[in-house]
Amino acid sequence: MLAVHGDQGWEVESLDAIGRFVCRRVPGAALAWEYRREVITDRRRAQVLDELEPEGWELCGEWLTYGWFKRPKAATAGPAGAPASVPPPPAQWLFLSRRGKAALAVWTVLAAAAFVALGPPGYAMVLMGVGWAVTTAVMARRETAPGGAGTTAGTTGKS
Repeated sequence: MLAVHGDQGWEVESLDAIGRFVCRRVPGAALAWEYRREVITDRRRAQVLDELEPEGWELCGEWLTYGWFKRPKAATAGPAGAPASVPPPPAQWLFLSRRGKAALAVWTVLAAAAFVALGPPGYAMVLMGVGWAVTTAVMARRETAPGGAGTTAGTTGKS
């Protein structure tokens, strides 16, 4: 997915605490980017950096034992490395997989069952769950909004 988005001009700036890519694309001046992932441990870190930095690779994020590197495609392809066309940013701000939609449906059924079957304690649990879901949705929206917490001017995603 990084190759696809790199061809569209998305540049990885960093990885957040849970391994999502923090990306940006400069309007009107987007560069195509290429990415690679390497295993980086304490023993291999210096060796990997020494091998890749002379070729123009820059470390753009680390998570667990992996390091992601980026460089402009123009470094290898010259002027042909510019993105052919830059698609507009997606209209949606939240993307749920089938598994995510199924989890949301299960949560909704369980919350409704707790509300009906458990009475006032169940009602309190439902209110806390709804509060958590709303807070999560608001924070996800804020993190992916341009200029929001955790991004500079783009989107976050995990590949």
